[in-house]
Amino acid sequence: MAHPNEEIARNATEALSRGDMEGFLSHHADDVVVHFPGRGPMAGDHRGKAGVAQMFQRQMQILDAPPEIETHDVLASDDHVVLLNKIRATRGGQALEQQQVVVLHIRDGKIAEAWLQFSDQQALDEFASS
Repeated sequence: MAHPNEEIARNATEALSRGDMEGFLSHHADDVVVHFPGRGPMAGDHRGKAGVAQMFQRQMQILDAPPEIETHDVLASDDHVVLLNKIRATRGGQALEQQQVVVLHIRDGKIAEAWLQFSDQQALDEFASS
């Protein structure tokens, strides 16, 4: 049986992959903070559901379609979840594929904070900024 926090993370990831922003955000606390690394147009700390939604709206303006997320493994405890993903995205017909680590802090059954890390941050920044 999967840890309940694993289910939260998997359900949020599946909603995001479908482009279901309402479903995705339903798994987040109202005061969620998402830390997006790098120097690209999505970099920074995004606060609250509205801030996270804006970050993903910006992503959808940049990309040709929602990114494909393939989850390799999920590690869950009572307070945290770590997702090991492969992501694929296209922009202007150019493709980018990377490994991604997402660390989530879970509070009261919701994602309260998220840290994203990518296998080649510089390539991601260049891809998003070109």
